[in-house]
Amino acid sequence: MDNSEHKNTDEAAKDFSTELEKMAKERTVEPEDAGMKLEKEDEHRSVQTQFLQLSRVFQDAADPIIIEDLSGTIIEMNREAERSYGWTRDELIGKSIKIFFLPERYQLAMQLRQQCLSGQEVRNWEGYRVDKYGRVFPTLMTAFPLMDENGRIEFMATITKDISILKNLELELRASQSRLKEFSRKSIEALEADRKAVSRELHDSIGGNLAAIRFTLESIVKKIAEAPDAATASLEKTILQLGETIKDCKRISANLRPEIIDDWGFLPTIDWHIRQFKQHYSHIKIIQQIDVNEQEVPEPLKIVIYRVIQEALNNAAMHSEADTIYIRLKISGNYIEAEVEDNGRGFDFKEVINPGDRMSGFGLKSMRERVEIIGGSFSLRSLSGTGTCIRIALPVGEGRSIEFVLEMPEAQQVILMGDFNQWNPRTHPMRKDKNGVWRKTVMISPGRYEYRFWADGEWYNDPRNKLRCPNCFGSENNIIEVMS
Repeated sequence: MDNSEHKNTDEAAKDFSTELEKMAKERTVEPEDAGMKLEKEDEHRSVQTQFLQLSRVFQDAADPIIIEDLSGTIIEMNREAERSYGWTRDELIGKSIKIFFLPERYQLAMQLRQQCLSGQEVRNWEGYRVDKYGRVFPTLMTAFPLMDENGRIEFMATITKDISILKNLELELRASQSRLKEFSRKSIEALEADRKAVSRELHDSIGGNLAAIRFTLESIVKKIAEAPDAATASLEKTILQLGETIKDCKRISANLRPEIIDDWGFLPTIDWHIRQFKQHYSHIKIIQQIDVNEQEVPEPLKIVIYRVIQEALNNAAMHSEADTIYIRLKISGNYIEAEVEDNGRGFDFKEVINPGDRMSGFGLKSMRERVEIIGGSFSLRSLSGTGTCIRIALPVGEGRSIEFVLEMPEAQQVILMGDFNQWNPRTHPMRKDKNGVWRKTVMISPGRYEYRFWADGEWYNDPRNKLRCPNCFGSENNIIEVMS
C-alpha cells in the first residue's frame, strides 16, 4: 500500500471516528431530553392530582365556602354552600355577596371585607347570614385573601359555620340558670316562711299549752292539801290538755316530714294522708287508683311523689271547689306516673300568677322544680270550668327492686352497705318493723354486687344469702346478682 492510500485510510478512519463521536453525543442527548420530558410529565400529573384533591376538599367541606372577586361578585362555591343557603350554584355565580347580608349589617360586613382585602385574615367573627327563604341565622365566619404567583390579592374566600344550635343551647342554658337562681331564691324564701310558720306554731300552740299546763300544775300543787277533789279534776283537765299538745307536736313534725313514710312505707303514708285530708274536707270524695306496690317505688322518689300529691290535694281543696278528686299511680315502661285530677272549676295559669307577688304560684312551681330536678316531667292541664289535672312521670331506670332483710330485734341501728351505694353509710339506713326485723328495699341496676350489714358498730353477713366471697379485711362479703 502506498502512502496516498495509507493517508486516505487514516482520513477515513478519522472521519468515521468523528461521526461515531457525533452519534454518541446525539444518542446521549436524546435520553437526557426524554428523562426531562418524563420528569415534567410526572410533575404535571402530580400537580393535577393535588389539584383534584384540593378540589375534592373544597367541594366536600362540611362548612359553606364562598369565593368572590375583588368587586364582591361570587365566582365559586361548594356544595355545602348550596345546601346551607338554599340557592343553586347557577343562581349564585355572578351575584353580589350582598345577597347574604341583612341591610343593617351590610356596612359592617364591608368593613371586615376591606380589612381582609388589605391582607389580614378575619377569624371566628360572629355575624348573621340570610338564606334564599329569608331565614336569618347566626354564623361564625373566617375570611382570608387568595393571592396570585406574584403575591397580589386576586380573590377572597369566606368560610361560615351555622351556629344556630349552639346559640339555642346558650339561650337554654341561660334560661335554665335563671330558673335555677329563681328557684333557689324562692326555696330560701319558702324555707324561711316554713321556719316562721313552725316558730309561730311552737310559740302559739306548743309554747302556750305548756305555759298553761305549768300554771295549772302550780295551782294544783296549792290545792292538793286544801281541796283534793278540785285538784284531781284540774289534774285530769291538764292531762287532756297535755294530750292535745302532744298531738300538735306530731302534726308539726308530720308537716315537716312524716315519719310513717320511713317506718311503714310509701303507700301507707298516702293512705294516712288521705285519711287526714278527709277529716278536714269531708265533703270531698277521694278515689284512689293505685297500681304499684311498695317495692316498685325507688326510695328517692317516694318523698317527691308524696309532696306532689300533698300539694295537689291542698290546692284542689282550697281553690277548685271540687267534690271529687282522683289519685292515680302506675308503672309505665321505665317511669312511675302519678296523677291528681279534680272535677272543680279549673283556672287559667296566667291569671293565677301575679307578677307583683314573688311567692305567687310557688306551690305549682315548686312541684315542677322538685320533679324536674330528678329528671322527671311535670304537666298541668286546666281551663276555667273543666277541672285540673296534675301529672308527673319519674324515671325508675332499668333496675330491679330488691328487699334486704335482717332479723336482729336487739339492734339499735342497722345500715345496708355495698358497692351498689359505694359503701356509703348515709344512703341506706334500715328500718325495724314491730317484729324486730330490719328491712330495706333498694332499686338496683343489673350486675354483680357485694354487700354487708353494719349493726351497732359491727359487721354482719346476711344469714339468708349463702353466696359469699373473701374481702381485703380477712372476712367475707355477701354476693348478689341482679338480672336484667
